[in-house]
Amino acid sequence: MIAVISHDPAGGARENLPLDQVPALLKDRTRVIWIDLTAPSKEEMTRLTSWLPLHPLALEDCESRRHHPKIDDYGEYLFILTHGVDPESSAREFRTRQLGIFLGPNYLVTYHKQRSRSAEHALESLRKNPRVIGAGPGSVLYNILEHQIDLYFPVLDQFAVTVDAIERSIFTDATSRILQEVFDFKKAIMRLRRIAGHQREILARLTRREFPIVDEATVLNMRNVYDHLVRITDFTDTYRELVSDALQAHLSIVSNRTNEIMRLLMVFATLFLPLTFIVGVYGMNFPGMPETHWKHGYLYVWCLMSVVAAGLYLYFRRRGLFARIDR
Repeated sequence: MIAVISHDPAGGARENLPLDQVPALLKDRTRVIWIDLTAPSKEEMTRLTSWLPLHPLALEDCESRRHHPKIDDYGEYLFILTHGVDPESSAREFRTRQLGIFLGPNYLVTYHKQRSRSAEHALESLRKNPRVIGAGPGSVLYNILEHQIDLYFPVLDQFAVTVDAIERSIFTDATSRILQEVFDFKKAIMRLRRIAGHQREILARLTRREFPIVDEATVLNMRNVYDHLVRITDFTDTYRELVSDALQAHLSIVSNRTNEIMRLLMVFATLFLPLTFIVGVYGMNFPGMPETHWKHGYLYVWCLMSVVAAGLYLYFRRRGLFARIDR
């Protein structure tokens, strides 16, 4: 589907213009045109590329499902590929949707295969205030990118809640389930950091006046979006350190509990070792063996084992071994 929005020199914004009017609108440099493509058909793309010299490699990047954010200068226009937050994204599985943008002297083309909340927000903005598109294609680009980056912050709030939950769980429920949650969350954090890092580089290039096609007002606006991305990358770095510390704490807790269990087993093994020896000796029923015909021999053996066990228990207790296990 293709939606054509144009700025009227009289000061208004016109929507749902016929596709046949695009060539005439492009030639009129007093007008600003925004062409929004939502999963366009091959026929629609063929017609559009006959009017706009969109490079095949850029269109291939738009069709690609997992391409890193990037910016390319094709002389007559800029091609920008960004990633917005998928509405179904969560702290456990961070997902994004690609948005391809072609920024020309008097036009902006957005290409997305799925619904784009950022494009819808920009459309609502220019409906309320036609000056959004009247200020030029860079103004529409700023509205799209600003809302796209702002949608990252609710996800960061989910990440903060998840980090707190993991930190509480590792002390109360240090099981393999927590370990799986930590690794899933760490994977989501790394993906967010990678996407945000690439997009920060894009915004940095837009704010350095590197491209003549980007006007001064757009450069100043993009600094605001760049600051937001810096905050996002800082947050992700913080969360990555916190989850790494949580993972180390989890492994330490598991290791300490394993050591305590081994210590407890060692104590019990030490307690029963002399008892096993005594039973083993008195289990050798040789006819000539002393004490074999004692009337109270059985009671004597039990008393001997009890005394030995109690002595070892008091010894270990005095050395503080049981106190360490209780802690």
